[in-house]
Amino acid sequence: MKKYLAIIPAFLFVVSCAGTQPAGPKYSSLVQEPSAAEESETQETAYSVQLEAFSPVFLKDEISKRELNYGLLPSKPEFHFDDIIQTRYVYDVIPLVEEDRYEYYVKRFTQDIPNVFQNWLNRSNKYLYIVKDILRREGVPDELAYLPFTESGFNATAISHAGASGMWQFMKGTGKSYNLDDNFWVDERRDFEKATTAAARHLRDLYEDLGDWHLALAAYNAGMGKIIRAIRMYESRDFYTLAKYGYLKQETKDYVPKYLALRHIFCNYQEFGFETPVETPLIFDRLTVDRQVNLYVIARLTGTSYNVLKELNPELKTPITPPADSYTIRVPYGTAENLNQQIAQMPSDELLMYRIYNAKRGEHLDNIAKKYSVSLNDIKSSNGLLHTKLYNDTPIFIPVKKYHDPSLDKEFAKVLKPYNPKVHVVKKGENLSAIARKYGLGLNEIMAMNKGIKPNKIQPGQNLIVSVDYKRSDKRYVAQTTKYKKYDTAAAAKKKRHVVKSGESLWAIAQKYGTTVNAIKKSNKLSGSQILPGKVLIITD
Repeated sequence: MKKYLAIIPAFLFVVSCAGTQPAGPKYSSLVQEPSAAEESETQETAYSVQLEAFSPVFLKDEISKRELNYGLLPSKPEFHFDDIIQTRYVYDVIPLVEEDRYEYYVKRFTQDIPNVFQNWLNRSNKYLYIVKDILRREGVPDELAYLPFTESGFNATAISHAGASGMWQFMKGTGKSYNLDDNFWVDERRDFEKATTAAARHLRDLYEDLGDWHLALAAYNAGMGKIIRAIRMYESRDFYTLAKYGYLKQETKDYVPKYLALRHIFCNYQEFGFETPVETPLIFDRLTVDRQVNLYVIARLTGTSYNVLKELNPELKTPITPPADSYTIRVPYGTAENLNQQIAQMPSDELLMYRIYNAKRGEHLDNIAKKYSVSLNDIKSSNGLLHTKLYNDTPIFIPVKKYHDPSLDKEFAKVLKPYNPKVHVVKKGENLSAIARKYGLGLNEIMAMNKGIKPNKIQPGQNLIVSVDYKRSDKRYVAQTTKYKKYDTAAAAKKKRHVVKSGESLWAIAQKYGTTVNAIKKSNKLSGSQILPGKVLIITD
C-alpha cells in the first residue's frame, strides 16, 4: 500500500491550485475537432485511466470507497491534465495584489528562509485534502485552504504567545462562539476537522458582513470591530487604502499580502525550487467509544504508536478520552472494525490503566491513596504533583495495580503539568505583599487565587498558589450538541472592552476572557498589577 500512497501526494499537489475558469484549446490546430459525443467518450476513457493509475488498491473495493472519510479522487472529471498549465496560476475569488509587502514575503520565503516554507509545505500535505473538502462543503473559496500557512504553518498543535491555538489559531472566546470546546480533556481548536469547519464559518460570516475577502481576512486577524472602525475612520472599504494609515497594527497590514504571497508560492512551488512534499495525506478510520479509553492501550491493540494516534487526535490534551456518553477518535485506516471487537471484550480498568477520581479543592492525596489502596508516591508520580494538598478541583489519575506501567507515569505527568498550580511555601518573616511582588502579582491577585486567605495571618509552612496562568479544569467534558449559530460580531466587539468592577483582579479578568495577565498588561501599558474599579481595559485577541 505504501507504494500507492506515495503517489497520492504528487497527484494531489498537481491539481491543488487548478482554477475553474475555462482553459484553451485541448488539441493542436492540425487535428480535426471531435464532436461533442466523441469528446465526452474520450474524457470518460481518460478519467478511467486516471482512476486506474492513481487509485490506491483499497479504493477499488466499492465498500472501502464509501467508507473512506474523504474522497481522494472526484466522482466526476473536474479537470484535465492538459488544462493544468493554463489554470494553475489563476485565482478565482480572492484577487492577487502584487505590491511591496507581497513582494517582500515572496522573497522572504523563497530566498531568505526557504527551509521554513519547505517544512510547512511538507506538513500541509497531510491536511490539505481534508481542509479543501470541508471548505467546499461550507461554501467558501478553496483558496482559503492556504490560510493556515499564514496562521500556523499547518501545525495542528500550535499555540501563540497570546493563547491562540491550533492550525487556524483560534482564540478561546472566538472558538467558543463556533462550538470549539476547551477544557481539561480537549482543546477542539486543535481538531483539524472541527477547527477547519469553524474557520470556514467564521470567514464566511466576516465576508457576509464586510463584502470583501481582503477585509474579511484582515478581520480574521484583527477582529471585526477593528476593521469596522478603520472603515468608518478613513471612509474606505479597500484594505490597501486602510493599510496606508496608522490605525491598523503592522501585523494586520501584513496579514493579507503575506497570505497572498504564501498562496502564490504554494501554487508555484516547483518553479520556486521547492521539493515535492514528502508527507502523505492522513487517512484514517473513526471509532466511537462509549467509555473512556487510554490511547496507549489503543496503540498496543492496533500495533501502532501513541505518537501516531496523537497526530490523528491532536485535540486530546491527555492520553485519555473525555468522560462523555460517547466520543469518536481517529484510528489508523483499516483497524476500526477489529479494534471495536477487541474493546468490547475488555474491562474498563484494562482499557484505561487508571481510575479517574474527580478531586475537590482542599483534599489530601494521602486520603485518596488510602481510599484506593494505592501508594501515595504512585499517585504523585502519575499526576506530576509535588504536594499532597490539592489547590483546585481536578481529575486525579489513580494507577490500577494490575495494569500499572510506571514508564507511562512520566508521560501523564508531563501533559498534566499545566493544570498543577505553582505553590509557594511561606517562610518565616515573609508577608503576602512581598510574596506577591516576588512572582509579579498584585496583592488582590494572590488573594483571588487563594480564597479565604487573610493577609495579616499567613503562617510559615503555609502553601500559597502563585501561578499567573495555570489552567483551571472544567469538572466534566460536555459534548457539543447545540447547532451552529452565526458569530455575533457586536457581542465580540463588546468583549474587547472590560470595565473593572470592585474586587476584580487582573488574574480573574484574564481567566474570564481566556487570556493572560501579561497580555492584558501589555495591551493596556500597565507597569503593575494594581487596578481601580471603573478603569476600562482593552482585551485583545
